[in-house]
Amino acid sequence: AAAAAATENSPNAFDAKIEAGSAADYFRYYAMIPQQQNMLQDRVRTGTYFTAIMENAADFRGKVVLDVGAGTGILSFFAAMAGAKRVYAVEASRMSEHCQRLLDGNPRLKDVVVVVHGKVEEVEIPEPVDVLVSEPMGTMLYNERMIESYLIARDRFMRKDALTGAPVGRMFPGAARVHCSLFGDETLWTEIRDKAHFWLSQDFYGVDLTPLREEALKSYYRQCTVDAFDPALLLAPPASFFWDWMKLRADNLEVLEFPLRFTCKRSGTLHGVASWFDVSFEGSVAQRWLTTAPGLPTTHWFQMRFVFQSPIS
Repeated sequence: AAAAAATENSPNAFDAKIEAGSAADYFRYYAMIPQQQNMLQDRVRTGTYFTAIMENAADFRGKVVLDVGAGTGILSFFAAMAGAKRVYAVEASRMSEHCQRLLDGNPRLKDVVVVVHGKVEEVEIPEPVDVLVSEPMGTMLYNERMIESYLIARDRFMRKDALTGAPVGRMFPGAARVHCSLFGDETLWTEIRDKAHFWLSQDFYGVDLTPLREEALKSYYRQCTVDAFDPALLLAPPASFFWDWMKLRADNLEVLEFPLRFTCKRSGTLHGVASWFDVSFEGSVAQRWLTTAPGLPTTHWFQMRFVFQSPIS
């Protein structure tokens, strides 16, 4: 089976949402082997994908699979090992060349996996697909906007119901949640405040820097913190938001709103809002969750925290 890439200059949804320079930097970053190694060595990430696919091998056996943003092709290889008839590994960065080299070095997979260089918004696949696999998550789930490409691939390539035209098949992962909660962390708040201490200098080579002190503080507190933290810092049960990726439209992700209401379970100083996410692999045999929750084994996504400049008692 053959798959073709469209011309690089053709208009598509990806080019419409991402500035050209940012897109080039994005693809250069993911074409770096050290970055791919960082993701592969995330045992929670890679191990959960492997287990979810293998324990649901019945959903892959004899099926046509599309891997969206394949990178090194590891998910494509898992799908082939689970018995897929054909796997299309679509990768827009130059990592597709390394994916092909890995495929060439694993002869038992060569007759199943086809590497396709290009964006899922542009490439052509010669047959409908039964299963989509992808690792499209960014920090706080939707950062990097790859999930939109995942949904576009579903609409373009997944087999359709003859009556409704709705996609028919499975997505691994197929659903996701974002969780938000309040936290108190005096140490983190102080660390951020102290970054602006430089701007208290009244004699920096003869220049008074203090006029920029307040703006510097605002700039530092506007930056989110990506790290792992102790769940004991949380002050309230999380507010959770759920998306079914089999039904969600890509354009619904252009603007995201998270209306938050919390009931604090203990007293303390509130320093900000923390967030984490998890995704669901729901197969015909078993369901499995990949979570980035605090207190559980850390992933390369960590958690994300938004720190208030003015704490609330």
